Amino acid sequence: MSDDRIRTLLSKYIHRQCTVQEKAELFTLIKELGDEQRDDILSSIWENFESGHELPDDEAEQMLDTILARKKRFSLTYISIAASILLAMLTGTYFLLHSGKQLRADNNQIAAADIRPGENKAELTMANGQKILLGSTAQMITVPNTDVEIQQSADGSLTYNKGTVTNTEIIAYDTLRTPKGGVYQLNLGDGTKIWLNTASAIRFPEKPGRKSRDVELLYGEAYFEVEHREDAPFTVKTLGGVIRDLGTHFNVNTATANGQVAATLLEGSIRVETKDQTKEIKPGQQALFDERKLSVQEVDVEEMIAWKDGYFMFDESLESALQKISLWYDVKIEYQDEALKTVPVLATITRYSNISSVLRILEMTKKISFKLEGRTVKVFYFNQNIAK
Repeated sequence: MSDDRIRTLLSKYIHRQCTVQEKAELFTLIKELGDEQRDDILSSIWENFESGHELPDDEAEQMLDTILARKKRFSLTYISIAASILLAMLTGTYFLLHSGKQLRADNNQIAAADIRPGENKAELTMANGQKILLGSTAQMITVPNTDVEIQQSADGSLTYNKGTVTNTEIIAYDTLRTPKGGVYQLNLGDGTKIWLNTASAIRFPEKPGRKSRDVELLYGEAYFEVEHREDAPFTVKTLGGVIRDLGTHFNVNTATANGQVAATLLEGSIRVETKDQTKEIKPGQQALFDERKLSVQEVDVEEMIAWKDGYFMFDESLESALQKISLWYDVKIEYQDEALKTVPVLATITRYSNISSVLRILEMTKKISFKLEGRTVKVFYFNQNIAK
């Protein structure tokens, strides 16, 4: 099937002219494309579409919902693993584009001082005080006077061997910290996997305990896939309370906008315990808690773990979105007007593009524009940064 057929179907889909059969054909064909072919086709459609086509808000939302409904677990967009989707709610315009491309080459104010995305990097502080900088270089780390061995892999992960399980009260704890613009994966000796987001820190035992397995999320965010053991419960301690694993995959964020800890459950079951309350939550739910209160709500779990799969998934204010961008690219944000912080943003964008690509996508709201000066992102009303 020629690329022309896909372009024809995709253009018809954007303009809501596809039949049911044509929609099925389109998604099947796009799944079979290679990355380069997919990039060329999506970029071509974007160039043809951006020149003034506009959809009413309700139709744009319906189209976005249709595409997002096709996403798979751990693959946030159905049309393309690397595709970005943005709905400019304030203008009623729907855009479909590829975030890895140089989308607006004429925007020299951003491109002239581009910043690369974050990467696999962290610092490991051993129980004996030794500090080791981690990146994407394979190496073996041994712990003196123990049988513990740690493998640093080229894929940005740290794996502890099981070692001799201890039942003593004296447990050696290591600490893993990621800086701004860093992420890292930690594989514990009991089989538990932990992904640490940027600007985060976790304290954990060098060896799994015989009767308990306790880690402490000191700050930031982490995603857990716990190897459940009835005889040795796994707990995550935070300033707001304790999360007890009952056999599960879950995300914990200590840096929410309201200052509470957010524990989001994907699979299995967890129990959240604060000073005065205890609640067990189900998949698709999120517990928000601190020392004084605990509540549970339904959430989009894929939005909560988008960072772990390499995406920004925004459905929030511009201020909240730019806070995440600031941490990942290690930049400072400055606003021309405080009112800009409330502009709504709805977008799914790969985190592994340079900052220019991300900012260009956000500019497509036609409400905001950016100027990059060193490691400072200046935010303006649309096109007003040109005179600055």
